[in-house]
Amino acid sequence: MRLWTLPFRVLGIFVLAGLVSGAWLFRAEILRLVRPQIARVTGSPRADGAGRPGPAALARAKDKVDSLHGWGADSVVLTANEMAALLVDGLPNVARGHLDSMSLELGESRVTVSARLETAQIPKESLGPLAGVLDPWERVLAAGPVRVVKVGQAEWRIDALVLRGITLPEATSRRLVERALPGAAGGVVPLTLPKGVAGIRVRRDGVSLYRQGSP
Repeated sequence: MRLWTLPFRVLGIFVLAGLVSGAWLFRAEILRLVRPQIARVTGSPRADGAGRPGPAALARAKDKVDSLHGWGADSVVLTANEMAALLVDGLPNVARGHLDSMSLELGESRVTVSARLETAQIPKESLGPLAGVLDPWERVLAAGPVRVVKVGQAEWRIDALVLRGITLPEATSRRLVERALPGAAGGVVPLTLPKGVAGIRVRRDGVSLYRQGSP
């Protein structure tokens, strides 16, 4: 090795060490920037693909439900946006007031809702060790199946709750939902559906609603 090249080799080692250290320190930011590109190539689900409620989505959902009666269709298929709007519209008013910034992802026979939950109104004894660390509003993920219990009425049975990145046990999830959302006995959230909806089937690519008398 020629002596005159030694300083450049040493400098290269320091630069490489700096790059490795920087990548480690800022790994979260790097992943945040790179993950969408990976998702676009691999087809993995992305957060911005979640369904979001809104007046237009709710109007489309109700128009589709009307077709069950006007056109005599056996079923209609809702998008994630339309299902999110229908779910929010069907929540009890008292429960809806404790949620904000909701979005919904469809799974096989279940939905996952991301929302800001008002934790300030939950009795502290129900929160246990979490009572002293939660903000008044916390972002949560709640998941579970949705099923029709009678024509025009459904229930969302939450069996998994993620809070501060921690997935709570099912029993704890149900108990916390019951305390957080009035009317959600045992973690079961009642939903009001448009008149005439007698069945529901949730899939990743859409939600089928069935009219009374459909097979």
